[in-house]
Amino acid sequence: MPTNKFYLAFVIGSMKFGGAERAILNLVNALCKMGYQIDLVLIDGKGEFLPLINEEVKVIDLQSKRSVFAFRKFSKYLSKNNPDGVIAIQNHVQLMVLICTIISKYKGKIVLNEQSTFSENLNGLKGFFQKGLSKILFPMADKLITVSEGVKVDMIRHFPRLTDRIEVIYNPIVATNVSPSSNSSPDHPFFNSDKKVIIAAGRLTKSKNFELLIKAFRLVNNNNEFHLLILGDGEERNNLILLAKKFKIDHFVSLPGFVSDPLTYFSKADLFVLSSNFEGLPGVLIEALSCGCKIISTNCNFGPSEILENGKFGRLVPVNNVDALAKSILLALSEKNDPFLLKKRANDFNIETISSRYDDFFKKLLETSNSE
Repeated sequence: MPTNKFYLAFVIGSMKFGGAERAILNLVNALCKMGYQIDLVLIDGKGEFLPLINEEVKVIDLQSKRSVFAFRKFSKYLSKNNPDGVIAIQNHVQLMVLICTIISKYKGKIVLNEQSTFSENLNGLKGFFQKGLSKILFPMADKLITVSEGVKVDMIRHFPRLTDRIEVIYNPIVATNVSPSSNSSPDHPFFNSDKKVIIAAGRLTKSKNFELLIKAFRLVNNNNEFHLLILGDGEERNNLILLAKKFKIDHFVSLPGFVSDPLTYFSKADLFVLSSNFEGLPGVLIEALSCGCKIISTNCNFGPSEILENGKFGRLVPVNNVDALAKSILLALSEKNDPFLLKKRANDFNIETISSRYDDFFKKLLETSNSE
């Protein structure tokens, strides 16, 4: 593809439903339109977001179940294609990429994109070894991009010698001047009833703590006044369904799985709730803001308080506190909000603005490299 800019390879596990994946989808599509030659390298070429990738972006499927099985294929890719820069997302992918740059003697620039909280995201024996290996390999990177100031602080705590290489660039979340039609209605029966709809979204994992939300919903729905809708999929799906049945609220709780148009759902909901134990920069929170939806979020590390400006644009509650969340849900549902102010805040994360930041970042990094 002819281009007057640079050749970049973004490397990520897959394009399955998730905040990091959606952010990278938006970024590669935007940079491609700006003239960059983009390869999107996937460890396992699966995911709901695949059909949404710009056709000019070249998708490389390493056809590996895990990063550890992709070393040979990615090393061969680097030697053959030699992109100007490699951007690695997710710790297991970052470690694989860094080792492969040694094997292939890659001379281009290496950028690590940190989407989540390093100190929280690596647990158990496997996490212990990944953290140790990160201490050894991360200094090989030319730059580390964190998606929030909080994530930057966390990274500096672990890698103080890399402080000068760490830069904050928010994720591109909101499409400029695009909002769901006020006449469109989500394809779900909850929106056809007279009950208020509480909505949440994300990958159904332990760290997102949707269990907390279901427990809080049980407390507030004594009179069967509300519905709870949780968008997304993941390994906790069956456990969450069973929990709703255990509490005998399953008729008021729905987990429809992945939906391609979550903004339509957010725009019609009465309240959006984020119940996570930890985050990096929760894109679903920004998407809900962009729809003018009222917000409640756990005040977890990191992201929500930064996005909501310490409660200016939504309520913040303690992490893993059922009673506090239940009380805040009732209060929020009884309050009025100003959708215009919420949408204005969300615009700070629009794709055009953030992709421009990335454009400046890559120009500075790669033009300096070429002049040396």
